[in-house]
Amino acid sequence: MAKIITFAQQKGGAGKTTTLVQLAVAWRDAGNSVALVDLDPQGSLARWAGMRDDLNCRTSSDWKASGDIRAAAREADFVLVDCPGNADILLRATIRDSDLVIAPCQPSIMDIWALDPVIDMATREKTQMRVVLNRVPPTGGAEAQARNAIETDLLNAALGNRVVFQQAFAQGRSASELQPRSKAATEVTALAEELTPLLR
Repeated sequence: MAKIITFAQQKGGAGKTTTLVQLAVAWRDAGNSVALVDLDPQGSLARWAGMRDDLNCRTSSDWKASGDIRAAAREADFVLVDCPGNADILLRATIRDSDLVIAPCQPSIMDIWALDPVIDMATREKTQMRVVLNRVPPTGGAEAQARNAIETDLLNAALGNRVVFQQAFAQGRSASELQPRSKAATEVTALAEELTPLLR
C-alpha cells in the first residue's frame, strides 16, 4: 500500500519543494517507485519533474486533489505531495489523507512560528509529522537555537545552506545526481534514512 507524504509549511521560502525533490530521488534510488503531486499554484515541482523522464508528476488543486493523490497512490510506493502555503481546507484534507507530514523549516524564529498552523492540523488529523531544518548555515549557532525552540518532532538530520541544491533544481536534478560525493548528498541520504522507518 502506497505511503503518502505531504510537504507543508506556512512561510514561503522554507524549502518545501527543494526538500521534496531531494527525497524523491533518494527514495527512488533506494528501489521505491515514487509519484509526485503538485498542489502549489506556483507549479515549481511540476516544472522540475518536466525536465526529467523518470518521475511522474500530477498537477492538481481544490476538489480534484484527493482523487489525484489516490490515483498516484495506485501507481507508486511513495506519493510525495507539494502543498501550497495557505492553511486552508485543501491543506487540511491532504494532511488527513497522509501517512506523514514533513515540514521544512529554516532556523529562524519567523519560520519556527510559521510551523504552528501545520502542527495544529497534523495533531487534529492524527497524522504523524516531522520537522526538518533546512538551509542551515555552517556557523553561528542558528541550528542549536532552532533545536531548542522547536517543540514538536524534529529530525536529527538537517540540510545545509548549500548552493548545489538550487543548482541541481534548476537542471531538473537532485544534489546527489549533480554532486554524488558532496556534503549535500550525504545530508539527503541521512534524511531519507531517518524518515524511511516511519513509513513502514
